[in-house]
Amino acid sequence: MSRDDEDIRHLFADAVPPLPTPHDRIAEVGIRVRRHRRRVVTGTAAAVTLVVALGVGLPALWGPDRTAPPVQTTDPTGEVVCPTSLAGEPDLDAVRYGDDEPLVPPGAVEITTCEVQVGTAGVVHERPGPRTLTAGVDEIVRLLNAQPPQPVDGRGRATPDGRPMCNAAARNEVTVLVLRYPDREPVTVWTNANCRVSITATHGRALDSEVFSTFLDRYRAQLVATTDPATITSPDCPVTIPADRVRNKPSNPGPPDRIRLDNSDPYDTVLPTPLVEVTACRYEVDDGTAELVRQERRRAGADDLRPVLNGTFDRKAMSSDCGGWPGYPAPTAFDTLTVADATGATAEFWVRHIPCRSARHFYGANKQVTAPLLDALTDLLGPPPAP
Repeated sequence: MSRDDEDIRHLFADAVPPLPTPHDRIAEVGIRVRRHRRRVVTGTAAAVTLVVALGVGLPALWGPDRTAPPVQTTDPTGEVVCPTSLAGEPDLDAVRYGDDEPLVPPGAVEITTCEVQVGTAGVVHERPGPRTLTAGVDEIVRLLNAQPPQPVDGRGRATPDGRPMCNAAARNEVTVLVLRYPDREPVTVWTNANCRVSITATHGRALDSEVFSTFLDRYRAQLVATTDPATITSPDCPVTIPADRVRNKPSNPGPPDRIRLDNSDPYDTVLPTPLVEVTACRYEVDDGTAELVRQERRRAGADDLRPVLNGTFDRKAMSSDCGGWPGYPAPTAFDTLTVADATGATAEFWVRHIPCRSARHFYGANKQVTAPLLDALTDLLGPPPAP
């Protein structure tokens, strides 16, 4: 190569700049990772510093003239005291009627009903003890406050002078409601069916029976929800019963029924809640004493008997004069059915066969024995004796 060729080569080499060194991708990733770690560590340290500062500073925020916010609780305050007489009933003429103030304050968490016995007219039946509702309380409070603000007469019309208009019917018991709150003392509401009012110590409203029916419906549902079916049973059949006990005399209280105590309409649907167990008993009477001849207890299919008994003792079902006046003769052959429902309560029913056929529940009128009831008795105890 001549000197001229060498000069030309160097001229071209100097005219083209050298290519840059390729990027080191791995090194760049490493730099980004280190930067991210520094940011995380710095942020965490700042957060910890803030929390510590707040922890140190918060106690100082509540100075000696400040207190922390109260802890919210739903536990009721005070005790339930059921009256034992009418001594504590407020004066009907001293309380206010017709104002816009609620009868009871909102916010109650528990309501207890108390039955105060005030008379013994007629046949004395079992009365319920105090019943405490803790579910659906707001609805009862709303109904109490939604009652008409002024007293009403027997036709539901406001009284002319805005004061209670009472009748002279004898009262055997008075229902009192005790409401408990988490932040105030209990409030007591007295109800007076004769004067058709419900009153507190200061003011009153016209009485609305929906308060009671709704309370019982909610209380019965509460019992179903809190009662273990495994603990529910119907009682054994008594080996003997005095025949006079099952006569239809008005002074005879009739078959015992505890289900009715929590039933909002016992004269329409005698069994409002599903049945868990039934005990069927068959008796024959000899010399004034009814003796047990057969017994059957069942759980499976027990609720199939509920529509049968509800139909037999429906308010509009046909009545029977079997075993009535004159004489009120005792039966010589009869069956009893005792059912236990999902609340754990029981009810008993009597079915006469000889000398005539009729069915009885509690102290209500005799009813005619329906074909479904006879079929149910046959399934449980075999064909009943014919009258």
